[in-house]
Amino acid sequence: MKMTNLMKLHTLLLMLVVSSAMILGSCKKDDAIVEGDKTALTTLIATADAIAAAAIPANYPQADIDAFKATLATLKAAAATKLTQVQIDNLVVQLTEALATLNSKAYGYIDESLYLNAGWHFDEGTGTTATAFSTVKHVATFTKGWVALLGADAALPTWVDGVKGGKAIYLNKGAHLEVPYTTSFLPADITISAWIKMDIQGWENNCIVSQNYWWGYKFQTQSAGKPMFTWRINATSAADKDANSGIVTPLVWTHVVVSLNSTTKVMKFYINGVMVQSYTSANGIDAMTRTLSFVDGASTYTAQPFLIGSFATDTEIAAKPGNFNWITTANVASFKGAIDELKVYNIALADGQVAKLYNDEKP
Repeated sequence: MKMTNLMKLHTLLLMLVVSSAMILGSCKKDDAIVEGDKTALTTLIATADAIAAAAIPANYPQADIDAFKATLATLKAAAATKLTQVQIDNLVVQLTEALATLNSKAYGYIDESLYLNAGWHFDEGTGTTATAFSTVKHVATFTKGWVALLGADAALPTWVDGVKGGKAIYLNKGAHLEVPYTTSFLPADITISAWIKMDIQGWENNCIVSQNYWWGYKFQTQSAGKPMFTWRINATSAADKDANSGIVTPLVWTHVVVSLNSTTKVMKFYINGVMVQSYTSANGIDAMTRTLSFVDGASTYTAQPFLIGSFATDTEIAAKPGNFNWITTANVASFKGAIDELKVYNIALADGQVAKLYNDEKP
């Protein structure tokens, strides 16, 4: 139920109270109403009062708080009159719906059926694929990477214990997962959330996810341990921002999140549920360019697989060596450590939503 529906409900309930009063006034005194049992309604009103008192703009939009309180006031006024059991039951239904509507507006609430484009628990614990739990069951396949550079040292992902009792993927020596590309990996607005456990802090190109590297976007930690996001902002340019003072500690499970709102041009970084850095258009934030197929000089670019744990596929590396000739065995552009609970949303999550996500997933 939308906020406008709450206001309509408020108006209808007021009309009901007024009309009931008119009817009662027109009746003879001996036409007594058979009053119903208000126990359930009284209990529900007490619950609603407590929720209304605790509702603050940090947790809900102010407009939705106001609409809920207006509806509650109307319901309480109606409840204070003589009511039949049918009228009481109707008020219980209406108040229950109003509570559900307010709950759905809480910043911590994320409707993953609408907003989660891809998400992996990595709880298989066996085999060489990981299937997404999101509406679209994207299949991520274990893959060796940077084989031309690493040779026989190139490795496949392995399974390790996860952040909260399940399993996770462990990546090293070019190990990564590849997912066939769909447009769901390139939304206009985006939030990427993951739990990571880095082996070391000084690994320069610790790639968490990549969609066409800097010609789409990539999320990584850099040499100082700061989460960093790179994205394409126009036909010829990419930009990158990092979490500034936000630093990930190695060998510890850490929740990292980046969000980009392409409309408001705001980017935020979070560590363990807390926003550590925010950027706006004044800092160079621009909308993400959502074109992966283009020609740049002698190079033709097309949509690449979505990668978990590496900048680029070996096929792309071989086709465009000039893009990657700066990478050596000392800074291979792939993750070193474990990744768990990876999610890609098609909205820029609010601060409260990120905090709830962290609290729900933390050990």
